[in-house]
Amino acid sequence: MPSKKCTIVLFGIVLLALASLGVGYGLWSKILYVNGTVETGNVDAEWTLVGCFDIEDKDVGTTSGRIDPDDAQILHFLIENGYPSYIGDCEVEFTYLGTIPVHVEAIRFIPGTGLTGCTFDQDIYTGSFVATCDQLTVEWVDGLCAQLHERSKLASSLRVHVEQKAEQSSKYTFGVEVQLNQWNESKCP
Repeated sequence: MPSKKCTIVLFGIVLLALASLGVGYGLWSKILYVNGTVETGNVDAEWTLVGCFDIEDKDVGTTSGRIDPDDAQILHFLIENGYPSYIGDCEVEFTYLGTIPVHVEAIRFIPGTGLTGCTFDQDIYTGSFVATCDQLTVEWVDGLCAQLHERSKLASSLRVHVEQKAEQSSKYTFGVEVQLNQWNESKCP
């Protein structure tokens, strides 16, 4: 039989062990949560104005332009009765509808029907782009690397020059793309 003193010491140790266990289980806690919502912006634009005229008023050739009735992101141009050295000029404008700032990152020329020997050059410092083909030269003046914000408008000029190698009674087609990139991913200076 253990001594009374040993029983008291053992009882004290058990009591201390239970008390420390009680402190461990008696710790209150609370977890806080954070819920978040991220709504991203968008990049969007549409053509809002196009007006064409002839550089030399000879009442022979005509240049016309229109916004596509089904998609305001597409412009259509038509030169009728063009001849070597004929120049058509179209003033165009688009409105930036997106919510994040963008740069006009690139202007690309897409040669179409009948065009051969095309070369391209763009200058971010003058904001211009020139595509030279054997039959046509297409120049985009102003706007390359421009920064736009919501509801900004950007006006430019699109000129088409019929070259000497253009053939009579021929049809030439082309496309021009204007690329908008979010401003912080742009390579523009």
